[in-house]
Amino acid sequence: MAYRVGQILFVILNKKMQVYPMMVVEEITKRTMQGEQTSYVLQGGSDSSSTILLDKVDGEIFESADEAKYVLTSRATSQIESLVDTAVEKAEQWYSEKDKNDIQQVNESTLEEQKENIEVQLPDGTIAKLKNFGMVG
Repeated sequence: MAYRVGQILFVILNKKMQVYPMMVVEEITKRTMQGEQTSYVLQGGSDSSSTILLDKVDGEIFESADEAKYVLTSRATSQIESLVDTAVEKAEQWYSEKDKNDIQQVNESTLEEQKENIEVQLPDGTIAKLKNFGMVG
């Protein structure tokens, strides 16, 4: 991937649930008998002495905040769907046929009510409202 000096990259850090902006401050091109290799130095934060090689960043690199947001939202949605699917499977295993019908009726009636009002609490405590969650009613 080619970047330009001054470009802001957004990193989803592997060790923390955080999106961290970093700026490309240097492009290094090395030519050898084996060919040409380009590497980038990133600045993290406002301290210009706080730099790291792009190859050493422990996280996923995105060229825009929207790309990082999309990936995080997709992962959160997938995790939520997995949690709900697991709960439904347990309900089917644990409870009688009559109870399954009652659960289905409650789910269908509350789904319509909640379709427009879905909120998710993010790890930092922020409440995010999800629109067009992809549910069919």
